[in-house]
Amino acid sequence: MQKVIQYLKDQYGKAYSTANGVEIASEIQQLSLSDRKELKSRLFHEARILEQKNHDGQSIAWLEYCLALLEEHTFRFHKVYFSPGNDILEVMGDLIDQSKSTIDLCVFTITDSRLTNKILQAMKRNVKIRLITDDRKIFDRGSEGFALRNAGIPVKIDHSQYHMHHKFGIIDQRFAFTGSFNWTYTASKHNNENLLITSKYALIEQYQEEFDRLWKEMFDL
Repeated sequence: MQKVIQYLKDQYGKAYSTANGVEIASEIQQLSLSDRKELKSRLFHEARILEQKNHDGQSIAWLEYCLALLEEHTFRFHKVYFSPGNDILEVMGDLIDQSKSTIDLCVFTITDSRLTNKILQAMKRNVKIRLITDDRKIFDRGSEGFALRNAGIPVKIDHSQYHMHHKFGIIDQRFAFTGSFNWTYTASKHNNENLLITSKYALIEQYQEEFDRLWKEMFDL
């Protein structure tokens, strides 16, 4: 983030055009949800400092330029995938492989070792992973919940007569995914399932809030 801030500060007083921001675009695209919130707050703070320092009336134009640049180069991805077939499995594997900092999973059941192995590989890259799953499905034949917990991943479950039936997750606070798809071989090979993946800021924030709420309420496996 500091690289982005320094670049934007260096543009103060220059001809403001988002076309000039191509060189910093990749850095902006990698910003997470929380990074973007912090960056905007810091830019408003910098605008106040620049105005007090320069008294040239350019701080508003500079701030407008910064926000427009962030809007133009913020990463966006919205797509729906369907099974049976390998599309969902492959895209989920790719997202996990690309993860850099956090993976929060709230899924009814996990029995597909191909996805489990992706999660374990991410953990070895020091990605922070949390899993919420159903307290009864955890005991199903082939369930990977205990294997993930034994590998060092925090796992929480509900204690209810009803199911923890969610199937959603958040990766790096850059993607949220949800749909009917369970992390099972049957879901990929036989079932008619769907999975929606989005990078929309407002939706990611809502899913993150719900995950954090559930994480506080659930019980350690």
